[in-house]
Amino acid sequence: MIEKILVLGGKGGVGKSSISAATAVLLSDLLPDKRILLISFDMAHNLSDLLSKDIGNAITPLTSNLWAIEPDANDYAEKYTRDLVKKMKTLMKQMPLVGMIPQIEEFIDTTFTSDSIPLALKNAMFFQKILDAEDINSQDVQFDIIIADFPPTANMITLFEIPEDQVKVVLKYSLNFYNSIKGAMHNFSKMFRQLLKPFNDDYEKRKELGKEIFNMMVVLEKRGERISELIHTVGSLRLVSIAEKPSFEEVKRARDLTNKYINLDAVHINMIIPKKHAKKCDFCGQISTIQQRYLVEIKSEFKNEKIWESNRLKEEPIGLDGLRKLAREIYNDASAYDILDPKA
Repeated sequence: MIEKILVLGGKGGVGKSSISAATAVLLSDLLPDKRILLISFDMAHNLSDLLSKDIGNAITPLTSNLWAIEPDANDYAEKYTRDLVKKMKTLMKQMPLVGMIPQIEEFIDTTFTSDSIPLALKNAMFFQKILDAEDINSQDVQFDIIIADFPPTANMITLFEIPEDQVKVVLKYSLNFYNSIKGAMHNFSKMFRQLLKPFNDDYEKRKELGKEIFNMMVVLEKRGERISELIHTVGSLRLVSIAEKPSFEEVKRARDLTNKYINLDAVHINMIIPKKHAKKCDFCGQISTIQQRYLVEIKSEFKNEKIWESNRLKEEPIGLDGLRKLAREIYNDASAYDILDPKA
């Protein structure tokens, strides 16, 4: 059972992926008995670069208790829609008269494809699958802690909403359309009994197929409810910002838009110029002055949340050792409990 879901969000380019990876590596060191998954939902996956290891679309072991994945949402969406496409095409072809209209089949062919589903919705579908503890690639690993690197705010909200994807919406429309046609045909069945006899003979087949499709929608809906409850109970949002106005405004928006889905527990202020360097360089000093002003504003705005501060490092945090160095810069000597529940 998942004990904690740490979600890191914020404006692009502020170091979300680096902090996500550093947090995952540190927690794996501090909690050797916990199974931890690091997952990237940002379109610009860079976990492979940060970890100096090819991650990709498979759950990849990093240490004895840490795994990572950069999911290809298209791949899952294709698998998800394939069965629906087959069932809907069969159902429509069996519908009285409607199956004779070529435009209907063309509509299904062009609508029920993975390409027609927006990336944010594909990611939401995959996120549901991960959190619902389904086996995603023949490895039956049940994770205790998930650290998720989320995309910027707009797409992050989509992931939280666990939305009704396009396939589900069109399925509902199609089933209603199917039922209305079936009802209309039933009323006139006496007049057109001979004409409709071939279709009426297939009624039970259509009925069973309709039930199968409806049940698929019910499963999806129930899963969404489970995931929403899981995120609300064990989810913990960490917003990442740099001490500049655009990033500051972004995390304020993110806080306001996500507060009904997940608890905000901490704010990371990243890439701060160390004061000793600010004194040695005029340019660094000017940037530092701006940062110090926004540091005050951020701390005031988020006074009820834990604030983690991290200086800009001279070297990129690459590989497990580089990420451990970044983690020490962020968390100092904090315990795993402090990191997982900073407001406790």
